[in-house]
Amino acid sequence: MKNILVFLIPALLLHGCTGAGSEKQEISDEKVARIMADLYVAEAATVGMTGYSKDSLMQVYYNQVFEMHGTDKVIYENSLRLISNDLQHLKQVVLDAQKLLEDKGGN
Repeated sequence: MKNILVFLIPALLLHGCTGAGSEKQEISDEKVARIMADLYVAEAATVGMTGYSKDSLMQVYYNQVFEMHGTDKVIYENSLRLISNDLQHLKQVVLDAQKLLEDKGGN
């Protein structure tokens, strides 16, 4: 969980693709952090797997995460892209996701 790069790399990649500044974030920071934490768990569940089976399972896991949160990949990525326009804002969301993971690990 100390590896904050797992969260920052996709966000920084999205940061390079920003558009006009008038867009509104569609989902809350809290929901983005929760989705981010769940996606991290999905990634961790496939550690050690390779190839087609890993890719297929990841797609299933990602779809389940977005369904559980009542959103989809496009809305999540758009919100993450908007958050990444402000690196302090992004850092806070990532820290919130990290805290959620730490809380889950302690129970």
